[in-house]
Amino acid sequence: MTTAPAPATAPVTAPPLLEPPLQRLVMAQLEELPEALTGQTGPPRRVLVAAASKYEATAEIANAIAKVLRERGFEADAVEIDPSVQVDGFDAFVIGSAVYSGHWLQPARWFVQSHAAVLSARPVWLFSSGPVGDPPMPDEDPVDVIAIAEATAAREHKVFAGRLEHSRLSIAEQALVVALRAPEGDFRDWDAIRGWAEGIAETLAAAGPTTITGTISLD
Repeated sequence: MTTAPAPATAPVTAPPLLEPPLQRLVMAQLEELPEALTGQTGPPRRVLVAAASKYEATAEIANAIAKVLRERGFEADAVEIDPSVQVDGFDAFVIGSAVYSGHWLQPARWFVQSHAAVLSARPVWLFSSGPVGDPPMPDEDPVDVIAIAEATAAREHKVFAGRLEHSRLSIAEQALVVALRAPEGDFRDWDAIRGWAEGIAETLAAAGPTTITGTISLD
């Protein structure tokens, strides 16, 4: 006697623990969890371009650098250095100063001294503005830039030619430029400035993740 085969039964599928929309939300959060736990973010995106400027020429260089960085997709803030400038929340820094008598301006030196711990832990570039003439003179670095570069662990220091307008100088400054026979005019090389900023953008875009600090909420 032949026994008929039992009818095939469909496999039993357990119901999903979560409805599809909620399931997708949870999976998305889980994908982000390793990044949060390791404190890693993407490449540096927010850049502070801070400059100490006496007659706006150096501030205009800072604005041009920030403009290039914004065009390359970064959040770049250009500010003139004063005691209210904060460094919190920035991933990288470009710091510059006008140069007088071979030195950075005091606000720029103060800024570096006050924030050295943060600056030395982030990518930093330095620039100076001051030489005038064709070719721009003097052609040596400011005397205090070595100490500033060491305090910030700067990637590079760049000297740009500046602008000199006799009518805007104090009497003492006018006497000095006459004694030095410093020529009047705007000697800033905007192509060189933009090219340097492009190099910074390329370096930051190629950078690996940066470490952030803080607590993680799993609520």
